[in-house]
Amino acid sequence: MSLRYRTNGPEFDFPHFSGTPPIRYVLASTPRCGSNLLARALWHTGVAGFPEDYLADTYVLDYFERWGFTADDADGLPASHIRALMRVRTSPNGVFGIKIHAGHLADLETDPHTLLASPRYIRVERRDRLRQAISYTIAEQTGVWIVDGTHLPTGRARSAPRYDHEEIGRRLRMLEDDTGTWDAYAERYGITPHVVVYEDLVADYEEGVRTCLDFLGVETPPYIPPPGISRQADGTTDEWVARFQQDTGFRLPRPH
Repeated sequence: MSLRYRTNGPEFDFPHFSGTPPIRYVLASTPRCGSNLLARALWHTGVAGFPEDYLADTYVLDYFERWGFTADDADGLPASHIRALMRVRTSPNGVFGIKIHAGHLADLETDPHTLLASPRYIRVERRDRLRQAISYTIAEQTGVWIVDGTHLPTGRARSAPRYDHEEIGRRLRMLEDDTGTWDAYAERYGITPHVVVYEDLVADYEEGVRTCLDFLGVETPPYIPPPGISRQADGTTDEWVARFQQDTGFRLPRPH
């Protein structure tokens, strides 16, 4: 069995869970908002499932490799996929999570709010949208989206990052659109999500994880393990921030 992500393999499954998990949630995210950090943090607590991009094409292909799916399932392939995931990716206390980027919503065959039967939502945001757009640009150029080194091999960059203020500007606009997508989604379903701000999570990691567990209604374990991944920002990010601001006069609005 050849998987794209080792963490999709059976060695990372929880013990089999029967039925529908009583607590279901979505990490509502945008690219480079810190969702990988939060997803790993919640997984490592052992009480919040293992929220991943299970509806993204590469993940679906990994699980098709593991299980296969019948095309004549009465409820359709997405429902069959989610039911299978719930059996092995629900933590023993009955919590199942999934991560979804706003840009993927339009491509899904079934609305996740329906698919997961009105789940709770944890929305992950980043206060410094320019650094988020720069991180997005660098990840697209290099192909390195997560620095793990624990469960996944540390990816080798396919190319060196190159500064391009037009590309960064495009990413900024895409992130604005993605934010609007989640705003509209929340309004459509009357959702009041729990909001996690990346910068606050980095500043007080344990408190950020605790607030998520409180929102889900599960007891916080005595010890909150580290997420097991590394931050990717470096001197390149600082340099590009300065160059972009100089090139465009862009400034983030002051927080209220």
